[in-house]
Amino acid sequence: METKTLPIRRKDVIWREVDGETVIISSDSKRMHVLNETASMIWLLLDGNHDQDSIAIAVAGEFGESMETVKKDLRDCVHQLRALDLLED
Repeated sequence: METKTLPIRRKDVIWREVDGETVIISSDSKRMHVLNETASMIWLLLDGNHDQDSIAIAVAGEFGESMETVKKDLRDCVHQLRALDLLED
């Protein structure tokens, strides 16, 4: 995953924030996915206006984690969201 890649949430995915978590319903499969607080913040920032570095900085600042840990978590999260077809290519 390149540092300047701009992943974007799919526009046809339905999602809502509920008690610090994000509930996502895929319009294709009608499957529901629940994101924890960290993944929810990443999801919100996957709007095409933030590169991976700015997302990592925001998440590290919010949760007090090291950049190394956050970058790994970010890579894993984006990989999983792509595997679930929730991000645009």
